[in-house]
Amino acid sequence: MNDQILFVWDFHGVLEKGNEKSVEELCNLVLKDFGFERRINLKEVVDWYGLNWLDYFKLTVPEGTPELWQKMKEKVLSFQERGWEIIKKNIKAREFAKSVLEKIKNKGHQNILLTNAQPEHAKKFTELIGINTYLDAIIGVDSPYDSRRKDEIHIVKGDNLTSFLNGKEYRKIVLIGDKESDIKAGKVCRAATYLFVDPENANAEKETEADYTISDLREVLRELD
Repeated sequence: MNDQILFVWDFHGVLEKGNEKSVEELCNLVLKDFGFERRINLKEVVDWYGLNWLDYFKLTVPEGTPELWQKMKEKVLSFQERGWEIIKKNIKAREFAKSVLEKIKNKGHQNILLTNAQPEHAKKFTELIGINTYLDAIIGVDSPYDSRRKDEIHIVKGDNLTSFLNGKEYRKIVLIGDKESDIKAGKVCRAATYLFVDPENANAEKETEADYTISDLREVLRELD
């Protein structure tokens, strides 16, 4: 039996902070380009954080059409360098993220990301906040849904994690996420589950099936004992 512990991390809203401001700024650039007076605010972004770009535009312009929402999504993805400059300006590592990941790695255990972002984008994000050297793998969830506002997204996450685990053995699996879909995905793999609640977000999810609810990443280090 492998004596390693596998720590499975969500990225957005857990290991990073501040990127909500990037989403707000990018969404508003698109709204302006399409001639809308409506602007998204930071509270809305925080409430919707982790959704697909398509979801943001559906929620912001509910009177739109699928064709319009798709064009708005394509517009925000077209920003490329400009978009990454905005992200770089706002995103930073969550408090204690680096030290927790480093301690896990130095103890001989593994850290992986289970993220809604495409792996190549996730790698850029991790490089921006300086944690990529502590990660053993990035699992980008290949969702069949254009929207992440689906109850079934936890099944997709669970399937991706199960595929990664195929043929591997760990003494224990620990999953840390900020959405109930993360927790449900962890339960599929019999992981010890932690719901991270951002202490700066009063509206963060708190009703959960998670084994633990935390607001300080250092609390996961109890799993090393």
